[in-house]
Amino acid sequence: MTTAESGEPSSAIACPNCGGGPLSLVRRVRVSKALVEAELAHCSACDFLFLRDPSWLAAAYEESFYGDTGYVDRNLHAARLVRLLLVIGRLGRFGASEPGCDLGTGLGMLPRLLRDHGFDFRGSDAYAAMELIRPFCTPPDDGSIGCKTAFEVIEHVPSTPEFLRRQVGTTPLFVFSTLMRQNGEIPPPDWWYYAFGNGQHISFHSRRSFEAAMERAGMDPRWLVSIDGPVHRRALHMIAREARWRRAFRAAGWIVNRGLDGLLLPWLEPLAGLRCRIIPDHYEAMERLRSVAASRPSP
Repeated sequence: MTTAESGEPSSAIACPNCGGGPLSLVRRVRVSKALVEAELAHCSACDFLFLRDPSWLAAAYEESFYGDTGYVDRNLHAARLVRLLLVIGRLGRFGASEPGCDLGTGLGMLPRLLRDHGFDFRGSDAYAAMELIRPFCTPPDDGSIGCKTAFEVIEHVPSTPEFLRRQVGTTPLFVFSTLMRQNGEIPPPDWWYYAFGNGQHISFHSRRSFEAAMERAGMDPRWLVSIDGPVHRRALHMIAREARWRRAFRAAGWIVNRGLDGLLLPWLEPLAGLRCRIIPDHYEAMERLRSVAASRPSP
C-alpha cells in the first residue's frame, strides 16, 4: 500500500463523493492523448480517490474503445452472470427483474447477448451508437425497469452519488463492475486501472468510498454485495434491497467463476420459459424500418 506523495490540500472544494473532506493531493499526472496535467486527489473522510476537474473528457472519448482489449471477454462473462442470476430469480419467483437496461452499453453487446437467450433487455448510452442492440434502445412506455446493469461505467462517472440517484434510483436490481481498491489503499502511479493514457477513468472507489456514495444517494450500504470476478478480486457488485437477490448473486458468481453455468443454463433457461429472440428481434427491427420509411413523405 502506498500513501499520498504530498499532504498538501488539493483545495477547499468539497469531495464530490461524500460532500466532506479534507482533500489531499496524491500526485499530478498527465492524462489522455493530449497529456493534460491533472490532479489525483484523495478524500480522507470517505476514502474516495479521483481525478479532479476532468476537462479533457471530450477528447478522451473521441476513441471510445481504444485499448479496451477486455471488452468482448468482459461482456461474455457478464452475460453468463446476469443470465444465471435472472434465471434463479425467475425460478424462485423473486419478483419482476425484467425488462432490463444496460447503462453505458457502448456497442450494445451485453443486452444483445441477453436478448439472444430470451431476456427482455435494452441498452442505453448517450455517447455511443449502440450498433449491436439497435433498435432496442428505448425504455418501456410505463418506465418499469426490473434490473439495470453498468459494466465498467462507475470509474468513468465524476459523481457516483448523482449517478446512483438519477440512473439507478429505486430499481430493484443493479449489477455493475468496477475494480475496488482496498480501504485506505492508494495504488502506485503504474496501477493499470488508472489508464491515464486514455483519460477515461476518473473515479477509483474502495468499498468504504462506494458505501459513502450510496448513503449520500439515499441507499442503505447493506444492500451492496461484492464478489470476485474471473480475474480480479472485488470487481463485480450488486445493489439489491432483498436479501434473497444478494444470496442469488453470490451463488451465481460462484457457479460462473467455476464454469458450471455452461452445464446448468441450457436446462434452466427453457425451464424458466426463455426463448431465443434472435429471429423475432430481426423481424421487429425490419418492421420498424418499414414503418419509418412509410412515414416519410414521398419525393
